[in-house]
Amino acid sequence: MTIERAKLAVNAAWDTRTAQSLAKALQLLALVAICYFLALKVSDIGWQEIAGALPTTPWFYIFFLGIYFAYPIAEWLVYGLLWGEAARKRFDVFLRMRIYNLAFVSYSGEAYIGLWAARRVKQRKRRTAATIKDSQILSALSSNSLTIILLALLFGSGQLGLFTDADPSYPLYAAIAIGLSALLIPVVISFRHRLLSIDGPTAKKVFLIHLSRLSVIVALQIASWAVVMPEVPLSTWLVFLTGQYVLTRIPFLPNTDLLIAGLGLTLLSYVNAPAATLAGMFVASGALAQVLNLGFFAGLSVRDMVRRRPPTLPLPIDQTKKNTII
Repeated sequence: MTIERAKLAVNAAWDTRTAQSLAKALQLLALVAICYFLALKVSDIGWQEIAGALPTTPWFYIFFLGIYFAYPIAEWLVYGLLWGEAARKRFDVFLRMRIYNLAFVSYSGEAYIGLWAARRVKQRKRRTAATIKDSQILSALSSNSLTIILLALLFGSGQLGLFTDADPSYPLYAAIAIGLSALLIPVVISFRHRLLSIDGPTAKKVFLIHLSRLSVIVALQIASWAVVMPEVPLSTWLVFLTGQYVLTRIPFLPNTDLLIAGLGLTLLSYVNAPAATLAGMFVASGALAQVLNLGFFAGLSVRDMVRRRPPTLPLPIDQTKKNTII
């Protein structure tokens, strides 16, 4: 059997009602499993603990929402530039991308938008995959550059040991982050013409969008901590911030949002501030992220299922009149 005949056979099988019904059932099962997983993550923290740990200042939540939406907004802008109108009309796709990447496993979001784009974006699949790869390379370049800068600042201030001594796994994470950054940055700069499929001006715009996202997140992160605990010096927040970026540089770590919250709880003893306030702040950040992930994912999934329902056909005129008379 030739490849073309095999494709025709697969397409014919896929077009059957049984196959389509099975695909819909599997999709629904996957959605339920993901929502259940997110609900478990929130329950692990504890609903009552979440309510009792929430900071009281409204600025914390304003800054938190800015941090949460910075990622999908940046990706929406990037892929709007790369894919055009198809991406600009679907901000919800990049909100889901954030949930997959930060609530599940790193790069699962790229797999999701790749599958979505294969059906929605009017360009060759190979080209679509290449643009996703380009965006990730430029995003990694900006993130790794910032991580190296933060680690250098921490080392220069003599506080690197506060991070590496806090947990047995943190020195390994720091070494991986430094190694990846030291490898990626010179390789991308030297071989950018071979590694990137997009043109130079577009690559610069994509890089600046990612770099702007990181800069906004850094500013909002420090601001959200400072409004809760203004007495803590900036050098202390630098330790927390560096730890966050080190964790985000490690590929395939599960649930980065909760790992970052765990990092904050691990470093409590190094901060000259009330432990309960610090714990509440970091638990609130991790828990709120999971609550938003669950809410958005469930809401978008229900919306999609409602949209896919076939429209209700109107009754014939004579039948309508008959029902009216009755």
